[in-house]
Amino acid sequence: MISQQNEKEKLKNVNIKTVAQLSGVSIATVSNVITGKKYVSPEVTQRVLQTIKKVGYTPNQIARSLKKKGTTFFGVMVPDVTNPFFAEIVRGIESVALENGYQIFLCNTDGNVSREKATLKSFIEHYVEGIINVAPRMEETALYTFIKRTPMVVVDRPISFHDSFFGLVYTDNLTASSKLARHFIQKGHTSFACLAGPLIVPNVRNRIAGFVGELQRLNIPQEKIIILHGEFKYESGFLLMEKLFTLKNHPTAIFACNDLMAWGAIEAAKKKGFQIPKDLAIAGFDNVFFSELINPSLTTINQEKFNAGVIATQMLLKINTWKKSASVIPDNFSRTTILQADLIQRKST
Repeated sequence: MISQQNEKEKLKNVNIKTVAQLSGVSIATVSNVITGKKYVSPEVTQRVLQTIKKVGYTPNQIARSLKKKGTTFFGVMVPDVTNPFFAEIVRGIESVALENGYQIFLCNTDGNVSREKATLKSFIEHYVEGIINVAPRMEETALYTFIKRTPMVVVDRPISFHDSFFGLVYTDNLTASSKLARHFIQKGHTSFACLAGPLIVPNVRNRIAGFVGELQRLNIPQEKIIILHGEFKYESGFLLMEKLFTLKNHPTAIFACNDLMAWGAIEAAKKKGFQIPKDLAIAGFDNVFFSELINPSLTTINQEKFNAGVIATQMLLKINTWKKSASVIPDNFSRTTILQADLIQRKST
């Protein structure tokens, strides 16, 4: 019994050196068996694998990668992992990453600029091979300092600068929001509100510009358009809608800048006794999975969420390959993909 316990104690902290000694081979040979980078005879391979199984050795992939200043990991940063919009983008990222032998480090920042910077710094310190940065809020000048150090693709935000090892994937928010404005006009509405996220977010500015700009083009006076700012959350949509109801003549057509806010707005309207869309029309932006399940089902703008993640990861893989091989990036390689978005009409309008 004592000898068995001693044996277990010995095997507690086994490493590659232990495996080599017990197998009667060099550490390099064990490494080659694990990685498959160099030929090892079938007899020796079998002996090493049997030893690995016997002692329960698990190769430390990260530690081994850090020694050579590189990992098989991509860093992925999102503002809010609980938001289905971002979750769907991450699914697209992971699907391509796994197909190509990469794992992802996923970090949530809550849209906090300080946390964004700390997360990017951590990714770089852990030698990730590339970063997919979803909807960052930091200033472009700060973002550029990180891009100069590690290949990066930014998703869901337009950026003005260009760099050899930098890519962009985002939706044409201006055009998409203008579709909602036309839709409300066609439904006969004459007073409008936009429940928007923080102005620090470029997409917020573009969605407001697309919506308001199209209304004004269609001869709606500025005084018939109200803009309120909150956060991209259910609670914020609910509270902003309640604020609208304090106005003597509240708008009848409400554009919430994402589906979570729209859901909150719908519930606030229902609590007040309004019938949707008879009394009020409410629309969102994103077309996340629950948009069809809300009562009434939500009219919204459909973004290519999963596809955005796929395209971003494919782009990062190409950039990373060229950087590793010190190749010149082909002139025909597009570092920017602008996605189009469609209006999905449902019962809320």
